[in-house]
Amino acid sequence: MKRVIRLLAAIASLALSAVLLALGVSPAAAAPLSAPEGHGTCTATTPGSKLARQGAAWTCIKERPVTAGDLARIRARTAAVPGGAAAPRDGVDPGDNPDASPEALCTSNKRRDVVSNRHAYCMRHGIVYALENRAGDTIGTAEILVTARSALDPNSVKWQENIAVYAGKYDGVSAVRLALSSSCTACIPGPPAWGGGAIELRAGTEDQTGQLSYETTTRGGGERSRSMIAYQSRTESPDADHPVISYGQWAGPSVACDGLVGNTPGCIATDNLARVVLSKSQYGAAAVAYEWAQNNLSDNNAMGTAKRPLTRDGDEARAKSRSYYTCKAPPKPFVADPTVVNDECDEFPFARTEQGGTIGSMCAEIIPRYVGGGAWRVDVVRDEPVAPCIRAHVPSDQNQNAGRSVGRQVQSERILQGEAYQVAITP
Repeated sequence: MKRVIRLLAAIASLALSAVLLALGVSPAAAAPLSAPEGHGTCTATTPGSKLARQGAAWTCIKERPVTAGDLARIRARTAAVPGGAAAPRDGVDPGDNPDASPEALCTSNKRRDVVSNRHAYCMRHGIVYALENRAGDTIGTAEILVTARSALDPNSVKWQENIAVYAGKYDGVSAVRLALSSSCTACIPGPPAWGGGAIELRAGTEDQTGQLSYETTTRGGGERSRSMIAYQSRTESPDADHPVISYGQWAGPSVACDGLVGNTPGCIATDNLARVVLSKSQYGAAAVAYEWAQNNLSDNNAMGTAKRPLTRDGDEARAKSRSYYTCKAPPKPFVADPTVVNDECDEFPFARTEQGGTIGSMCAEIIPRYVGGGAWRVDVVRDEPVAPCIRAHVPSDQNQNAGRSVGRQVQSERILQGEAYQVAITP
């Protein structure tokens, strides 16, 4: 019986060899292939196919860093789009500019896939489509850069990414087809880019037509959800008579959404410090007072900076209590100065922060005075050594307008209770 089984196996093997020889494929070439070591994203080519006859046993997807050449192409493309990018600050990388547009973020020199600020992000990911022979040697490559950029609306639970793909250097590969989709946690992704189809890319070409979209599942509740986005690519050679598909995937940005701030839920990019901006031209003595505090209190007390941010506390009762202690409590309550029109006590750190509420007798006391031509001087009424706070003589309208602006920006920045934020003073 055993001899019969061995005989049948030998006959089957000879029959398979005959079929493969008739197809022009050697039995050795048809032997099952194991993925090259360290090449888990490789797909075997079809024996006897055009790619196999060219010596390609595998099509593989590899990652590569963003290069200076990639950034030059992105910048050239961005510059060609009117209003496409926010003007970068002098000497400041767009990745360090909290006001940079998604397009500007794509041009950042930072060596990482995702560059973001509080309200925008750009994902940049380099792909190498490679052909490898049976020995694991690379015999052809095509370099592709995929970017996805988005501006987040702090009052919306939906956002959209604009996809741009840049084909770079090709060697031994004439063209590549690319399809792109995404997935995410705590959100619902929209359809794949290009309607689920693939775009064909040849060396040096570009495609700016793709889009991906998302909608968070967060509508309220007691916490902020975090959506982690991941991308999936599908690549193949259009020259292959038997298409071989290779797959890649990589991590993208993180988007945080909540329904805890303001009247509508919304989203921001995570891992970016919230920022409240007050201009001296608009808020006058109030903004000047806050700037003076940041520049003149000791390093340990210069709060509201990126190094020592404030912490939001929106509780109304605690805010009133803090304001009382800083402005009205003995032994040195605030006394209006007759040289300041509608003089009102303004405190920094703010009463609606965990750092506010220091007894006023411990604070430095100042009077910001406008001297014309956009210039201000600050008179120090009382200089307390190592003061942890200031209280300032500020016209009532400027004080109230600055407070309302902080309140609006708490909503637009989606600053949660207990969350840190920076105060930035601009001209």
